[in-house]
Amino acid sequence: MSTDISLSNEEILCYYSKRWDIETYFRTAKVQLTMDRYQVRSTQAIDRYLTLLTFSTLYYQYDSQGSLNDGLHHYRIQKKYGMIEYIYNQAKSEATLDQIKTWLSVA
Repeated sequence: MSTDISLSNEEILCYYSKRWDIETYFRTAKVQLTMDRYQVRSTQAIDRYLTLLTFSTLYYQYDSQGSLNDGLHHYRIQKKYGMIEYIYNQAKSEATLDQIKTWLSVA
């Protein structure tokens, strides 16, 4: 786990536990936010990438009052609720199924 042989087992575990939070954060960002598809080469692009990543994380965590995963889960549930509510209201206003599909861009 470490090439520094002067560290005690406790120190190695302490460092690793801090690193684990960082690794899981970036893993979630890559998989859930598809940030692994954002390829950068310039300093400005890296700054933009990190800004987007930080903003997204803060938004989802603030919205759910939890972790990034909790925030993403909460957002996706709310999005589904909104979609169901929209379809229900359109059906109540006697919109046809074809009209609803067109409005949702699935037709």
